[in-house]
Amino acid sequence: MIENKNWDKNKNQLIIGADEVGRGSLAGPIVGAAVKLKFLDIDLLSDVKDSKKLSPKKREEIVERITNSDIEFSISECSNTYIDKNGISEANKKVLKESVQSIYTNKEKVYIDHFNINEFSAISLIRGEDHSYAIALASIIAKVHRDKIMTKFSSVYPNYLFEKNKGYGTREHLDMLERYGPCTIHRTTFNLGPKLQQQK
Repeated sequence: MIENKNWDKNKNQLIIGADEVGRGSLAGPIVGAAVKLKFLDIDLLSDVKDSKKLSPKKREEIVERITNSDIEFSISECSNTYIDKNGISEANKKVLKESVQSIYTNKEKVYIDHFNINEFSAISLIRGEDHSYAIALASIIAKVHRDKIMTKFSSVYPNYLFEKNKGYGTREHLDMLERYGPCTIHRTTFNLGPKLQQQK
């Protein structure tokens, strides 16, 4: 992992990793998270890996553990309306930049999962969740946070089964879009299917 390589050279080096979730979703916000790690945090990281490789229960356990530790992290969101107005790439950049900015002190090395931002001398890592504890942990924190948001939305917009699909384009979700059209949290600049196209 990139942290181990840094800490082999300098155990005082602080590492920030950032990631986002929800970029490809058809509804709801995009959420970014950043995590700052120090060498002494290593014992808390043994089961940390890409959020997609963990069960929802395991992700929640990890977030609870980190929340109860002294590990610093930050979360940023961009709504579907911001995405529709400014584009998904700009929203992606915004949540990553804001989440890092909240915990950055100019002493850290910053790694971003598969996305380039100009600030913080940040380094983009391909498949960052597999090569950085901080990025993997950021992906877990962002995923748990966004899943809770989408589950709350499911009670407001029950037709779309957001508690199951979290806004992603599953067959079930697309069928509901065809039947009901988009709701106020759908990203209208995304391809939502024939129903929306007819309404434009």
